[in-house]
Amino acid sequence: MAKKAKTKTKVAAKAGTTSKKTKKVIAVKTVKAKKPAAKKAARKSARRSSADVAQLQKAVIKGLKSGKSAEALAAELGVSRPYIYVLKNKR
Repeated sequence: MAKKAKTKTKVAAKAGTTSKKTKKVIAVKTVKAKKPAAKKAARKSARRSSADVAQLQKAVIKGLKSGKSAEALAAELGVSRPYIYVLKNKR
């Protein structure tokens, strides 16, 4: 038994216009506007004084020694989780 050749079905789309000179089909662009990706609002970076940084650093070291997670500390102190690690390693 011979296998039947699979026929490719074309998806129905807008018919393109043909060029009068060459009789070739010209592609039709869709007019639908793309929606821009939703971006998070940029947070204003906080400028902290050295005294504030020292206070945060002490709180981070104390919190990590007591067994709190970095995520819990970040939420408690109002800073990002990566900044917790920066404060931990700062000397």
